[in-house]
Amino acid sequence: MSFENESKVISSIARRAFAYATKMIYDANHRDDVMVGDPKVGGHPASCSSCVHIMSALHLGAREAADTFAVKPHASPVDHSLNYMLRLMHDVPMGTKWLDDEPMRQAMYHLRKFSQNGEPVFQSYHSEWDPDGYYYYPSGSVGIPPVVSMYTALAYRYAEDHGFDVPKNAHFWSLIGDSEFREGSLMEAMPDAAERELNNVTWIVDYNRQNLDGTRIPNPRGLQGTDGDRMERVAVANGWKVIRVQHGSKRQAVFKQKGGQLFKEILETGFSDYGFQMLLLSRDGAIVREQLLAKEKKLAPLLKKLSDEELFGVFENLGGHDVGELLKAMRECREETRDPTMIIAYTIKGWGLDCYAAPGNHSAMTSEEEVNQVLAAEGLTPDNPFARFDAESTEGKFLAKRSAELRSGTEALWALRDKNSKIFTDRAEEVGEMPDTLGLNLKYLPLVHTQYVWGQLAAKLIRIGNRQEKDRAGEPQKPLTDAERKWGPAAELVLTMAPDVGTSTNINPAMDERIYGVQSEPNWEEEFGLAERGRPKLSPYEDAWTRHIRFEIAEANCMTAVGSFGKMRSRLGIPFLPIMTVYDFFIKRAYDQLYYNLYWDSGFVVVGTPSGVTLAPEGAQHSWKSDIQMPNLITWEPFYAIEVDWILSETVRRHYLGDNKGRSGVVIRAVTRAFKQAEMMQNLRKAKRFENQSDEAIIETSRKDALEGGYYLIDWRGHDGYEPGENVVNVFTMGAMGSEAVAAAERLHEQGIFANVIVVTCADLLCGTLARDTGYRHLRQTLGVTGDLHLTSGQTNGALNNRADMIVAAGRRVPMVCVVDGEAGLLDNLGSIVGVKCETLAVRKASKSGRPVDVYAYLGIDADGVYEACGQVLTDTALENIHISKSLLTDVGEGTSANQQWSAEMWPPHQ
Repeated sequence: MSFENESKVISSIARRAFAYATKMIYDANHRDDVMVGDPKVGGHPASCSSCVHIMSALHLGAREAADTFAVKPHASPVDHSLNYMLRLMHDVPMGTKWLDDEPMRQAMYHLRKFSQNGEPVFQSYHSEWDPDGYYYYPSGSVGIPPVVSMYTALAYRYAEDHGFDVPKNAHFWSLIGDSEFREGSLMEAMPDAAERELNNVTWIVDYNRQNLDGTRIPNPRGLQGTDGDRMERVAVANGWKVIRVQHGSKRQAVFKQKGGQLFKEILETGFSDYGFQMLLLSRDGAIVREQLLAKEKKLAPLLKKLSDEELFGVFENLGGHDVGELLKAMRECREETRDPTMIIAYTIKGWGLDCYAAPGNHSAMTSEEEVNQVLAAEGLTPDNPFARFDAESTEGKFLAKRSAELRSGTEALWALRDKNSKIFTDRAEEVGEMPDTLGLNLKYLPLVHTQYVWGQLAAKLIRIGNRQEKDRAGEPQKPLTDAERKWGPAAELVLTMAPDVGTSTNINPAMDERIYGVQSEPNWEEEFGLAERGRPKLSPYEDAWTRHIRFEIAEANCMTAVGSFGKMRSRLGIPFLPIMTVYDFFIKRAYDQLYYNLYWDSGFVVVGTPSGVTLAPEGAQHSWKSDIQMPNLITWEPFYAIEVDWILSETVRRHYLGDNKGRSGVVIRAVTRAFKQAEMMQNLRKAKRFENQSDEAIIETSRKDALEGGYYLIDWRGHDGYEPGENVVNVFTMGAMGSEAVAAAERLHEQGIFANVIVVTCADLLCGTLARDTGYRHLRQTLGVTGDLHLTSGQTNGALNNRADMIVAAGRRVPMVCVVDGEAGLLDNLGSIVGVKCETLAVRKASKSGRPVDVYAYLGIDADGVYEACGQVLTDTALENIHISKSLLTDVGEGTSANQQWSAEMWPPHQ
């Protein structure tokens, strides 16, 4: 088929996709199950129409099966319509088999509908739960999917350079709204794409000059041109190649006539975006003629050849609606050998609709009459709006051929994903079960902080991974120990990233001579003899032994990258485990990116360090620690060094084996305050339950408890004088605050108060969403923390002498105090879970610079604060009396359970 005929056929199919999308949105807003008060369903037919030709050219003529696509969220109905015609719908999520025609047709009626019985539906925006969701990125937050697409290109390249099987010549496309191109996430990422020479990345800007609120009115004087000019200058300045698709074939035909180049110049530079948009809205060739002549009277001879109707047809003939021009640009992008490319495609929002170019048309809904007119123009009816092209038509044959190509290519990707997955499963079976720890030797770490330990463990994983890879390549290496060999397959998939804080987060060993990237110039340190021992060598190489990806101060970029690498398991069956280090406070700079990583179930680790006010000597402004609770996220906060080993080992094992459902994203918070490691065993040995047990057995019990969310560091249960309800309080502590809790517990013990100290390694597992899923089993059963009522003497003279004295008795529960270096929300729901008095000491005001001892005291989270809080909750609990009626005493005497009787009366069982 000739290029001209191909363009015509795709244009015809685009019109059908436009009709389908318009009908889909209308149906979503006119279902018969709407309840009074329901919010609007919404949809964006105008936004769909502006990009229908761009997406049709991409899917039908430019992309290959191995390509991926991030699309502006409001355009998803067009994607669905094209995939429906191409028969590219599959089971969810991510696809293993194709759907039959009837389920595909039914899905077209189910835009923004909740699936009641497993029937295929389309989410509001792109999602992996869509039946055509295999090849594109979930969207919804503008400015993020294009960056994910970009870093997925980097992940593919990294995988190939490290010897993994990936699709060849995959291209990574993104469709971006022109307002979206103001997003800081895109500006932040652009230079990184150019520096990494990601030549297979293309961003396409749908330049329709309108946003959600109406016509965009950028200042042409301030921008020194239109917003399109600004976009091009930004891209070029950041190392991108730019292709403008501004003029359609009608315009280009006129440009060839005498005076045509002047006409072209006026169209490109003579009007502001606002002025041009209003001329489109006028739909009046006479007004357009008047404005053109006002700009340049020399255009009169050329314009005289055109009627008003013809002139307006030329004026509105933008390149973003010309399939031929779009195909040329997209195919040029595939040929680029070094630079990322941006296409600026000029379009009209509301193309083909009554709301054509109208301000505020972003969410404009079509009427039933207009929908029927759009359908009729394509030979469709309201009764059968999603009828396919006749199989023998030119369009039908074209779609069948294209469908076969894309289906075959997609099936090959599924097979590759399965093949890669099996490779890693086989490797795990070959080496056997992974050890419980990475073998951290605490003998050489008597006084150490958790951030340093993280760096040592990361270096060990990188070393093992490199050794594993070189062994397979046949390079002679010092053999691994048996334990290290068992870590080998998983360690080979670990890589580190950092937004310019690698050295200050103690991952120097993982960085030194291990920077992955394009080598663009000589290593001048070595050339000039300036390398120094102890200073990491940071020159980048694309060799297989490089396992650290370096970023500038761009937390959002780095967070997006870990999410992109972490998705390689579901895309290609390669379970990379990217680990990002970042100053904990600056995780906030990438919350949006973090959430979307979790939304699409990526697997990754973020080490936030240093964290909290414990870093106050370095900078009080960086000290706030938030309570992060998002689906698919688990957050850890170790106290002692060995806990870091336990947590990281558990994380690597779960990720490699795919045993991380609901916790695929991992945050580990560390500090730079050192603690004496020997004190851990000294306190653990005090527990009665550990009498006559070896240190190894004690550590193993504590390890298992720690990985369930928390463990007893000081456990007074069973000791002489231990009386719950009178002199017992539970102190829950996280991270560095363990030292303050222990100090307070020692002082309280001197006063006859037994303060159990429970180190919370993971609030999510102890009292958060993951704990709720188990009914808080670890807290209530393993640790035995309950709201049980302990009846003790309420008489001033002590013991109960007879049953009548029970009429006034003290009914007391064991209260608790929580102490956290961060927001109270990290732990303050513990009391409500078990139903006891709880006081949470937390950071409730802005910190100041100073030593931890001073800052802790300033914020009331020091040992004195814990001591006073324990006394207060014990006092408050002692004032709570239970009054027992004589009739209840009689019932008790007859063997009736008062609790059961009350329960039955107040909460009758369901009938």
